[in-house]
Amino acid sequence: MIEVRPITNKHIDSVVTIHLDAFKGFFLTELGEDFLYTYYDSVRKNDRGLLLGCFEDDKLLGFCASTKLSAGFNSYLVKKNLIQFIKNGFLLLFKKPLALVHISKNFTKLSSNCSDDGKYAELLSIAVSTSAQGKGIGKILLSHLELVLREMNIELLSLTTDYNDNDKTLKFYNSLDYEVLYDFIAYPERKMYRLIKKL
Repeated sequence: MIEVRPITNKHIDSVVTIHLDAFKGFFLTELGEDFLYTYYDSVRKNDRGLLLGCFEDDKLLGFCASTKLSAGFNSYLVKKNLIQFIKNGFLLLFKKPLALVHISKNFTKLSSNCSDDGKYAELLSIAVSTSAQGKGIGKILLSHLELVLREMNIELLSLTTDYNDNDKTLKFYNSLDYEVLYDFIAYPERKMYRLIKKL
C-alpha cells in the first residue's frame, strides 16, 4: 500500500540516498552527505518546513521538501540550526571553500526584472527513487503537498527549475498548472525559471 506521510528522523538517511542518486552533479549533492543530512533534517524539524515521503509499507519511494513561506526561509533555517550548519561550514571551508561562496550567492533566488515578496509556499526539492520511477510518485507527492498547503489556507506554491535543456520537467509542471513567474540567473551562470501555481 502506497501512502504519503511526514518523514521522521529514521528516514533521513533514505532521503539523502535518494537525493544523491537523483541529483548527480548538482551543487547541493557536491556538498556531501553530512550537509544533506543536516539540511533535510533541519527542514523536517522547522516550524515553516514540510518534509513528506511517499512510502510503500516502510520503504521510502520518494520525498518532497518545502517551506510554508519562502521569504527569508534559508536564513531562518540556518538560524534555527546554527551550530550544525556552522560545523558543516567549517568542514566545507577546508574541503570546498568556493562552495561557501556559492551558498551565500544563492541564498535568495530573485530576478532583477521582477519584484518578489516571497509570500508563497515553495517546493525546495522533490525526488523519486530509481526503483520507483514511472509509477507517478512525483505527481502523488506534489498533489499531497498541495492538499496539505490548501488545508493551511496557503494559496500559492512556487518552485525553481532549470531554464535550459529541461523540457521534460517543464512539461510535467505545466501539466499540473504551474506557470512561469519569471526567470533569473543563479550563481554563477545558471539560468532558472521560477514557476508558481494558485492552489
